[in-house]
Amino acid sequence: MFDLLTNILIWIIAIPIFVILFRAIPKDWFRLFGLVIFTALIAIIFANFRFVEEPIPRIVVDFLTFPFTLVGILLLLLFFNYWLRLKTLNIKSGDKVDNKGASEKVATVRKEILIVLLIFAIATNNATSELFTCYLEQQGANAIEQSYRRPVRNLTEQELLDFRRGVYDLIVVLAENPPYEPRLQEAIRLWNEADMQKKPYIILSGGRRTSYPSTKGYPCLTSPPSPPTRTKENVRDQIASRAGIPNVGLRYDPRYEGYFTNPASPSEGIPEVDLTEADQMCSALTSFPNISFIRPFVIIEPSGRTIRSSGDEISKLIKFMETNKLIAEDTRNSRRILLITSPTEATRAFLSFRNQDLNASLTTTSYPSDSHSNLGEQCPWPIGKQFRLKPQYFLFNAEAFVKSERVWTEVKELVFYTLRFWLRPPLTDERSYYPKQPA
Repeated sequence: MFDLLTNILIWIIAIPIFVILFRAIPKDWFRLFGLVIFTALIAIIFANFRFVEEPIPRIVVDFLTFPFTLVGILLLLLFFNYWLRLKTLNIKSGDKVDNKGASEKVATVRKEILIVLLIFAIATNNATSELFTCYLEQQGANAIEQSYRRPVRNLTEQELLDFRRGVYDLIVVLAENPPYEPRLQEAIRLWNEADMQKKPYIILSGGRRTSYPSTKGYPCLTSPPSPPTRTKENVRDQIASRAGIPNVGLRYDPRYEGYFTNPASPSEGIPEVDLTEADQMCSALTSFPNISFIRPFVIIEPSGRTIRSSGDEISKLIKFMETNKLIAEDTRNSRRILLITSPTEATRAFLSFRNQDLNASLTTTSYPSDSHSNLGEQCPWPIGKQFRLKPQYFLFNAEAFVKSERVWTEVKELVFYTLRFWLRPPLTDERSYYPKQPA
């Protein structure tokens, strides 16, 4: 409550100061300031600056890019209608007074207000938001089909057999665009179905810092030492098992590199680290019922905050673990990776990972209430096969606006990734692929 009152007091003081400065600063300065901001945004968008993914720069970038969101676009259109036209509107009275200029301004404002209402109606309508979502899911389904295609001539007999049996070396679960619980359930299902001799490793990638249950702690939300029942050695064994201790620790966590490369290193002074979404996913993954011995197959990737940075970090992890004999070396770069993400971002995730030379196949999961198991039957026309009018298609609500905003955000990301040359075009040649393309 005290923080809330303090923030209100700060805004009460700050707003008059901002108004005074706005009136006092020359208008040319605003043009120069806008040019600087625009240049900075262009540089941030098209350059791969990792510092932008840090919490504070991320907040600044989100603030600066707010005008490019649906909410920002609507607010800006309304603001400029008032500020540029209605505020300077002068209507004179009298028989011989010409109000032609005022009439033109009013007509323009009416048109632009109509555009704002039209955009708002489209974004909040159940039918259109559902259609936008289905379109991205359809593209994701196409990406899934494409992700399983491989040149037959480049596959060995064992690799071809593994394709047919659905055998993977790594399962990658991305934390972007939560919730990620359905993805973890899918990862566990695939892990349980794998042969005991070929259990895949599960990479949990999520670098955004969290505040629950705290900002700092131990990997996978491992309980801290609590002498005399729980010592630092117990914590160490759950992070990375020592030499001679049964393998109950994680497979790898780059934040404790020395514990994995040198199992005999001492356990004294185990430092706490910044907890991320990868730790939350790990805690959820290892807490599912009827799961045993999965912890030694879990790899935490705590640095990737976007799809692109997750791919970069996973590539580094694989090379480092191969060099240090933590996983078997693959000289042909044919290690099979199954990428699990949400349907909305599936296309961008697959194309980005393929651009990073990761041999990734793709699958998607989401909450049953948000997913479409059959796009042809559940989606509106033209994504759906039949034209059907449902009562909810004539309604408007906030949930539909949230879906539209999510789709708009993903479209912007696809454009940015394409302009950065992070996405390769889809396969279009006619060579023989596995599985064979339908006639």
